Amino acid sequence: MTRHNHISLLPSLRERLRRDSAVPVSPSSSGMGVLLSYTGLVDGDMIAHLVQLAERALHHSPRTRKEVKRATFVLIEAIQNVLHHGHIDDRGDITLYLTLENTPLGYQLHCGNLMEEDTAAQLTERIGELNNLSHSELRKAYIDALCQGGQDVRFGNAGLGLISMAKRTAGPIEFESVPHESGLRMVTLTATIQG
Repeated sequence: MTRHNHISLLPSLRERLRRDSAVPVSPSSSGMGVLLSYTGLVDGDMIAHLVQLAERALHHSPRTRKEVKRATFVLIEAIQNVLHHGHIDDRGDITLYLTLENTPLGYQLHCGNLMEEDTAAQLTERIGELNNLSHSELRKAYIDALCQGGQDVRFGNAGLGLISMAKRTAGPIEFESVPHESGLRMVTLTATIQG
């Protein structure tokens, strides 16, 4: 049996968790911390499994049902974003890391994957544009994209996923793109979800 070596995202996830755990958590913040963490291959079939794991973890969280639904929706959109824009290796695989945390600010989703440099630059630009829109402007952009139909050449699915994420997050979508040892870009999207 031949074993293929996949590009590992574990070092990137470990670094992010190490960096995030440096923030002190008060003793009264029970239930805070990482609710779900996944690193590995992803495809369309994995979405349902990851959503099921997230729903189980969120079920025991002290947040409102509305926040749980928003967090689940943003998680689905983030994974679909990886499937649309993530680097496909020579075996046809896409790798991602995903963490869902309960923080004093709300749920926080971190989703990271490898991307080609030009794709990462386009996505950075698009998220910057969306972050500069008000909630009502995001609603209008969403309706306009629905009415236009078709596919957005750069972002697929008429660009609705990113707009939907931006509508459901508290504050801007954070986006980090750093060089990876593979020559690609390690892209991490962070979204905070509140009621």
